[in-house]
Amino acid sequence: MMKTLYLALGLGLAAAGSAHAQSPAAGYQITLDLQHVTNDQVRVTIDTPPIKEAQAIYVMPSVVPGSYSKKDYGRFVTNFKALDKKGKSLKVKQDGPDLFVIDKADKLARIEYLVDDTWDAKQDDEFIFQPGGTNIDAGKSFMLNHYGFYGYLEGYKMQPYQVTVAKPAELYGATSLATERKSPTQDVFTASSYVTLADAPILYSRPDTASFATGGARISVSVMSENGLVKAAQIKEVMRPMAEALTKFFGKMPVPEYHFIMYFPGIGSPLASKNGGYGAMEHSYSSVYFLPEMPDADRLQSMVQEVASHEFLHMLAPLNIHSREIGEFDFRNPKMSQHLWLYEGVTEYIAQLVQVRGGLITPEEFRKRMKDKIDNSEKYKTVSFTEMSRNILVPPYKDMYQNVYEKGALIGLLLDIRIQELSQGRQSLRDVLLALREKYGPNRSFEDSELIPEIVALTNPAIQQFFDQYVIGNQSLPYAEYLSKIGWNYAAVAPDKILAFGRLGFGYDAEKQQFKVLETTPEQNAFGLKEGDAVLAVNGTSLSMANAEKLLRPLVEPTTRAAVKLRFQSGAKAVPQERQATPQEFEVELKNVVETAPTPTPAQQALRDQVLKPLA
Repeated sequence: MMKTLYLALGLGLAAAGSAHAQSPAAGYQITLDLQHVTNDQVRVTIDTPPIKEAQAIYVMPSVVPGSYSKKDYGRFVTNFKALDKKGKSLKVKQDGPDLFVIDKADKLARIEYLVDDTWDAKQDDEFIFQPGGTNIDAGKSFMLNHYGFYGYLEGYKMQPYQVTVAKPAELYGATSLATERKSPTQDVFTASSYVTLADAPILYSRPDTASFATGGARISVSVMSENGLVKAAQIKEVMRPMAEALTKFFGKMPVPEYHFIMYFPGIGSPLASKNGGYGAMEHSYSSVYFLPEMPDADRLQSMVQEVASHEFLHMLAPLNIHSREIGEFDFRNPKMSQHLWLYEGVTEYIAQLVQVRGGLITPEEFRKRMKDKIDNSEKYKTVSFTEMSRNILVPPYKDMYQNVYEKGALIGLLLDIRIQELSQGRQSLRDVLLALREKYGPNRSFEDSELIPEIVALTNPAIQQFFDQYVIGNQSLPYAEYLSKIGWNYAAVAPDKILAFGRLGFGYDAEKQQFKVLETTPEQNAFGLKEGDAVLAVNGTSLSMANAEKLLRPLVEPTTRAAVKLRFQSGAKAVPQERQATPQEFEVELKNVVETAPTPTPAQQALRDQVLKPLA
């Protein structure tokens, strides 16, 4: 199966209240047995709180924050039983995949069932993105996203939860939940409500952990790497400069502690994404990552830094800045907020901004990333972003979700430029976000309709026009006008000359562990390669996953006219061949050209310096 890498990101749930507050031993008492796993299923036992009603509905989530698509976790539940205090079965009727209707619920004392994991499910249109799913690998590792294992009784969602886990002694549970490790084979986790519990996943694996402190916060890293190629100590060194840059950006960390929970499948792992999709999912005090093992340290660092910077920034929004739709999320019939431009778009922009201001990437790389986002945003129809956000679960908007990271980030950039221009550098989008954080914080939600007027009140009346035209309205973003304000020249199309070997792409065949030629014909590239040919070596160096970026990048984007010799194979039984070619110069028409003005005006230079200035 061809394997190409793209990264999917998501925000998680902004829970009301601290993830670390101890809860009384009341409400739901849940027992998970990870010691005795049969047929890849885990037994769940729940002692329920007292129910007043004659009929109760046990709800498994249909949707969770961050994924913006139907999940229906109830489809992984089997052998559901409801019992009274004497162990007598109560009548249960299943209503759709996620609802279990229990009669004589006023006598309900216990619920029992088995749960299958989602990672092993068929990777079709209903497959659950791994960071939001569950994994059961007996004796080795367990990914416990709680909403895949248990739900709540309708009307009793805010009752406290206590989860007791029977586990193999050699496995460690990494989580932001309040934890009591009672014995080598028993952990007890507590949460004030289902909302808080669902916001704090657990990864059980053989312990590989590291931590450091910055900005008054303890940052922890837990790693499960299938082949041991990635270590927590290695990830810690990737995270540290990013966390320190965030500390400078915020002034201090907005949380007392944060947990990076990371699972790295091997390239040929049966758990690896068949469609090449990897990424992460954000929660208030932690984030879960499903990323491929990378033997190349530089590629690993780049990948982790890019994904983690976005997830880490969700500490600001939605943890500290969120609407009622997020703060009081309805797992059964969710009402979506209109502010994905903030939760995901501004978060993605700030994640990039912190990297450039913290010296993790260059201003040129930041500019290139913004140009790439302009390119990527053009794949989607121009619609009202607030309307898209409200309707993100239904067609045609659900297929536009990825644009929150593209156009959403560009909205953030242009809004920041406009705020700084109108205030003559005295105020930035960062200042607005920090003011909102100060007013709301993790325990207070704003009304969805009141956010934009509040931002306008905090900044300048002219900002209302920006929202009316480009966020609420569906006008195209004014790249040329706004980027010019910081001395960047934008052109929708422009002629240019480039060096190239012709049309040439590559993908990784995980089964054969080979790089295959994609998207070309022999007439379209200088080597005469056809689609499916396997590239074995470049200039005499054998090609592998460890050196692929170094060897293949010059074939896709040559920077010199130097000749390159390829060794390749056309079919498994064919004799390997060698061919040499030299890149040629082509006249092309480039789209969405973003270049630094050679002689910016003092005003342009001043505003650019203000937006991109290094963190002190």
